[in-house]
Amino acid sequence: MIKTRGLTRKFGPMVAVRNVDLDIPEKSIYGFIGPNGAGKTTTLRMLATLLRPTSGEIHIDGLDAIDDPVKVRGRLGYLSDTFGLYDDLMAWEYLDYFCGAYGVESAQDKVEEVLELVQLTHKRNEFVGKLSRGMRQRLGIARTLVYEPKAILLDEPANGLDPIARIALRDLLKTLRARGATIIVSSHILSELSDFCDTVGIMELGRMVVSGSIERILAQTRKGLRLVLEVLGPPEKAKEVLSGEALVADLELEGTRLEMGFTGQREDLPALHKKLVEAGVPVIAFFPKTENLEDLFMRLSTGATN
Repeated sequence: MIKTRGLTRKFGPMVAVRNVDLDIPEKSIYGFIGPNGAGKTTTLRMLATLLRPTSGEIHIDGLDAIDDPVKVRGRLGYLSDTFGLYDDLMAWEYLDYFCGAYGVESAQDKVEEVLELVQLTHKRNEFVGKLSRGMRQRLGIARTLVYEPKAILLDEPANGLDPIARIALRDLLKTLRARGATIIVSSHILSELSDFCDTVGIMELGRMVVSGSIERILAQTRKGLRLVLEVLGPPEKAKEVLSGEALVADLELEGTRLEMGFTGQREDLPALHKKLVEAGVPVIAFFPKTENLEDLFMRLSTGATN
């Protein structure tokens, strides 16, 4: 659905986005990750045809977004990290206005359909200015849906939302994917991105550090396993046994819990566990640590910004 090659954008001498290649399939959710100044918003604005690249290619649904931006815009929904709402309109009036702006037929039916989709039907006659932040965010997304875009670009949609509103947003994105939409969403809330993203991309200093499924990235970038061991009582005996193991490195101790690097294979774990038990170590838990998206980001990112 979305493909870029060598996508680059310069602002004077500064390179905000450098040679970014994207391959985002249909009906998927792509999580865009990176610190402020990494180039995420600039990339999204280029994909939305609001900013012309300095060089490179963008294809959306088979169309050249640089040569034919008007036609591409009819297939895109875009919501920036800060967007305006008309506080003196009721929710249904706000959406009806955008139906008219986009030339949507059967506008009344479309307004009701979209309100139901974003779970705001009960607020259809509420003035926009009286809606909560989470509801305003969903109404903004609803605005991008009135003309049924094939691809939706969301820049920090969860920014400032409380936990309940973020759950509602997550469920909405899953629903949109099930309806056939391709979604790119940038966010700093990494723990939630892993709940619904099919693929992710980590940007830093305008470059794409890594891109793909979380599982594939973890498999390609992980150097050995991280093990967690929890014992009953003082951990000195466990530490003594583990310190003599050639396959164990970077041993960290926190209370009765030990975490360590393990350079062996998963098949080697039973022998290590057996050695601990035979040495009289009272093992409560012994397992490979599962790395999440936050761990991955912290491991691959240096934290540098433009």
